[in-house]
Amino acid sequence: MEPGSQAADAGIVAGDRLVAIAGQKVRDFLDLHLWLGDEELHLTLEHKDVYGKPFDVTIQREYGRSLGLTFPDPRIRLCGNDCPFCFVDQLPDGVRKNLDVRDDDYRFSYLYGNFITLTNLKEWEFERIIEQELSPLYISVHAIDPVVREKCLKSPRSGEVMDRIHQLLDGGIDLHTQIVAIPGINDGFAMEETIFGLADYYPGIRSVAVVPVGLTGHRAGLPDLRTYTRKEAGKIVEGVRRYGRALKRRLGAQFVYIADEFVVLAGKPIPGQEYYDGFEQTENGVGMVRQLWDRIEAASAEDYKADRKRAWIVTGESFGPLLKEKLEDIQKRTPGTHVEMLVAENQLFGRPTTVAGLLGAKDILRTAKPHVQAGDIVLIPDEALNQDGVFLDDWTMPQLEKEMGVPIFNSWDPLLPPVPEVHEVGAW
Repeated sequence: MEPGSQAADAGIVAGDRLVAIAGQKVRDFLDLHLWLGDEELHLTLEHKDVYGKPFDVTIQREYGRSLGLTFPDPRIRLCGNDCPFCFVDQLPDGVRKNLDVRDDDYRFSYLYGNFITLTNLKEWEFERIIEQELSPLYISVHAIDPVVREKCLKSPRSGEVMDRIHQLLDGGIDLHTQIVAIPGINDGFAMEETIFGLADYYPGIRSVAVVPVGLTGHRAGLPDLRTYTRKEAGKIVEGVRRYGRALKRRLGAQFVYIADEFVVLAGKPIPGQEYYDGFEQTENGVGMVRQLWDRIEAASAEDYKADRKRAWIVTGESFGPLLKEKLEDIQKRTPGTHVEMLVAENQLFGRPTTVAGLLGAKDILRTAKPHVQAGDIVLIPDEALNQDGVFLDDWTMPQLEKEMGVPIFNSWDPLLPPVPEVHEVGAW
């Protein structure tokens, strides 16, 4: 409870229980998110340790003034699957708090775009999703063949996925989906079947992203899996490209999109902007590189105002070669600042982890510290931090900056202006 807030002025005190809003029983934090935005709030509460004696409070929201209600952290719906590629099972010691939580929560899918499998929901929860119009949701399908999907999830409810997708679509819920591709399990014919099977439900199913399985060096005692070779990745990229062209002719939209990580691994050119149809799955690593390329291409030396000695760009091993090809373009657009790139080895997760988004703060420090000098700046991947500014190894930005001894930015803002909303680039 915030002192001096509207809730405090209304007589609400710390420890009171919020029972209902506008006569509707509050079930969880999602109801709070959906219902506390009204201009006039009719709240029913009970005092701490007092049951069966509710009291009502009406609050007229005031612009710019905090409501002042805070609540305990929500209980998260946990995953009941046993995926052989589960990231949580591959964590090293010393990682960020709560990273080891196996979440599979439809509420976070609606609010934040987290992918869920639909295997742990009760019937009343499907009904609630439809009733409250929790759309869109993000679904990890992996395969529509029940046998193949069971290999991916190791759950007795794996085979329900298409029935549940039908139920949600019939209820007006839009879906984004993904296929986490695993060599020899759900690629090849199984992937083609899944892509075209899901496309039959467009536009209710709005997109499919194809992303490579993520493995770390901490898999002792886990099933024997491997990552894709460069040649295999090339076949996946070309296949998804081919499916997308066919679906574009049929649906008017690409519908299926290949993750940047696959394109980089295959050594293929980054698709043009129109390939992504509005960048619906950027947070899933689909189109992030194209957005950066657009930003570089749209920048002009005349727009660059800063005058810094040197800027160090730290990235991961997989993206390093691709970014190196763009350094000259970046340098042309940043007069007065010498731009250098450093490739960090991921010692936190170990090989085969090479993506920039999984770098720990210590990986970045180990790589950049020997090079930086007073007056320099360091740019790091924004995806390496969570929304609270904490790295995977539980360091914060201020900690890293203190150890590095120079300013650190988790954005391109010190070098490049924002990309215009409309910027035409070539097709893939």
